[in-house]
Amino acid sequence: MQTGAVLVILAIIIVLIFFGVVVILVLLYYSNKKKKIIEEKLLLETQFKQQLLQSQLETQEHSFHQISQELHDNVGQLLSSAKLLLTIGSKELPTVPDAITTAEQTIAKAIQDLRSLSKSLNSEWLHQFNLIDNLQAEKQRINAARNILVSFQTEYQKLPLGAEAQVMLFRVVQEALQNSIRHASPQHINIEIKNTDNRFELTIQDDGAGFDVESARKESLGLRNMEHRVQLLGGNIQWQSVPNKGTSIYISLPVEYNLSN
Repeated sequence: MQTGAVLVILAIIIVLIFFGVVVILVLLYYSNKKKKIIEEKLLLETQFKQQLLQSQLETQEHSFHQISQELHDNVGQLLSSAKLLLTIGSKELPTVPDAITTAEQTIAKAIQDLRSLSKSLNSEWLHQFNLIDNLQAEKQRINAARNILVSFQTEYQKLPLGAEAQVMLFRVVQEALQNSIRHASPQHINIEIKNTDNRFELTIQDDGAGFDVESARKESLGLRNMEHRVQLLGGNIQWQSVPNKGTSIYISLPVEYNLSN
């Protein structure tokens, strides 16, 4: 009788253990399933966000292209016509005043700068060149004004990025340069690109007025666009700024990243 009772108790224990194991397995199954659903949801949200950002940036590129065409076709033509009229008028004068000569030279310089700016906004033109060439051209364009000295150092002749990715990165540098020129009044801006542990680091530093980074990130569409572009490239961007001492921007990207060929 005692043996039978022991067997019953053992049977009950075994059944309870069995059901306990089943319950644990079911809970683990649903926990893993829930985790997988959450991960898939986050992945979909990330993909949607990336597609949305990509669409916004493509719209901006289209706007840049239209501005480039307008500068080249309209403003450029008007300046060329004005220069031609000055040239014709000066030939009819026995002595050309210094003011007219200076005006001709100024318009010629404006036409040259306008062409450089138009090209820098034209994505079709950018696709024909690598980022290094474009940064060199941008440096020369800014230095030509002789107000700010831009220097550029790089360990690359061509970055290991697709054409579209290079355009996006160039837009980030353009935005950084324009922000510095418009708001910081620097004397020097330095751009440097170097390779570090299968990543390349792009640094933009100026000696201007500096700004409140956290406040600007909340209010500035330009800074948000810079951040979005770098995120789409699989990298990260950081700002460090000290009042009256300047601003540094650090961009880190994986060298194997290739947005498009």
